Amino acid sequence: MEQSLLRWTAFITLLLSASFNINAEGLPHTEAVYKNYARQWTYDGSVEAINQATVSSRVSAQVAEIFYDVNDRVEKGELILRFNDEEIKTRLWQAEANLLAEQAQLKEVQARYTEAAAEAKRISDLYQRKQVTRSALDKAEADKAATAARVNVLNAQIKARQAEVEQAKVELSYTEVRAPYAGVMTKRWIEVGEMATPGQRLMSGLSLNDLRVVFSVPQKQLTEVMAAKLDVLLPSGEHLTQLDKTFIPAADPQTHSFHIRLDLPQNINDIFPGMTTKVIAYGREQPVLVIPKQALVKRSEVDGVYVLAKQQLVFRQVRVGMEYEDGWVEVLSGIDAGEQVMTQPDRALVYLQQQHD
Repeated sequence: MEQSLLRWTAFITLLLSASFNINAEGLPHTEAVYKNYARQWTYDGSVEAINQATVSSRVSAQVAEIFYDVNDRVEKGELILRFNDEEIKTRLWQAEANLLAEQAQLKEVQARYTEAAAEAKRISDLYQRKQVTRSALDKAEADKAATAARVNVLNAQIKARQAEVEQAKVELSYTEVRAPYAGVMTKRWIEVGEMATPGQRLMSGLSLNDLRVVFSVPQKQLTEVMAAKLDVLLPSGEHLTQLDKTFIPAADPQTHSFHIRLDLPQNINDIFPGMTTKVIAYGREQPVLVIPKQALVKRSEVDGVYVLAKQQLVFRQVRVGMEYEDGWVEVLSGIDAGEQVMTQPDRALVYLQQQHD
């Protein structure tokens, strides 16, 4: 055991003596350089349904039946709720009866008008031959005018009755509430037996066929992001490209950020409203100051690099930005282009410790 300890001590001594002989300029290093990259920004997006609505009552009536509940799937046009329609049917029947009665009355009056018009013409001819008095002619013309006026009144009444019938038919159609599109029911606002009034909420739902991703962009990035290519990264790892974009031209007063919507293609599997996604914005290519990723040192919340400046090795705090797929990291501040950074920071640390011992 003593021999093993002696051998280990000798190895450590040899390693330290070798490390003491390291020259800072001999450590692996490279320059901070400018390379051309397309700017990238990543944002958190939220999936929402394009078609989501709450259907409201258009009549005053009692709920008779509700055919779907929350989380039920429904097809477009299917009956989801029905009101009691007895009162409206009664109004419709009464309106139709009134219409038929006045139409029958109009036929009688029109027949009398035909007779009155013929009589007025006959009396007028006789009057021209001086065979009847002026008073007889005036009476015939008055009878004709009165009958014509009655025809006009009945025509107006019939139009009003027809409007009542049509209104009752429309109200009757409102007693059946149908799904405006295929989707999922999300909220029920009323129960069977309750009275509804016009405008009262009944059922809420959304469509799973037409979805979009909404994300927020800080105002300082807006110009570049609006000109960028936008991709959506789904939870499954699938990338969606060439999506229709809608910009909302009003900033959030609290965050001063802008909302952008990206329409998703239909029939995407396993994507639902409320899920989160990533939105990646690819801007134009431009020079970026970068260093190798392996040169970066993280100490708690501080990023830094070992820099060889004037033959002296120093630790320099830096602020970094994008990390690129080819192994380079953007440097926003802390070093300049052309400065030498150590690509093996562990060896640089050993060197500095030796210098201080």
